Amino acid sequence: MKHEKFAPAEPGLRAPEWRAVKLLRKSHDPDGLRADLLPILGSARTGYCIGGMTELLILLRRHSWHMPLFLRPGATSVSEDERSLARFILLCAEQQRDEAMAEAMMMVTPQAIVPLVSAGERMGLPLLCEDCRKRLRCPLTFQ
Repeated sequence: MKHEKFAPAEPGLRAPEWRAVKLLRKSHDPDGLRADLLPILGSARTGYCIGGMTELLILLRRHSWHMPLFLRPGATSVSEDERSLARFILLCAEQQRDEAMAEAMMMVTPQAIVPLVSAGERMGLPLLCEDCRKRLRCPLTFQ
């Protein structure tokens, strides 16, 4: 019997979630992040997204029960912390506040729940805009 190792084809995340994970992994290089996002999102949305991410990371450093584990920037898999943080960011951006607040309660102390949801929304909304733009450019979209 021969056993083979299979590499996952993709991490099982939606496009905005995967983008959020990649941004969080590169958070130590804001100039590189700006250069990556600028052609995709434009100047205003890039600043909004990076500002939200910076605020989110500051809140996590100060108030989290434990700091999330971020894998190195080239990794193909996703840690559970990255997966839950990406899910949280998209819940915030999609205005699912009850679910986002419940997720935030598991991440940070009570005084940081509402600011964390706000920061997640600021980071996630531009990523949803990117996803919508990709859908509009699809050749199957009738315009």
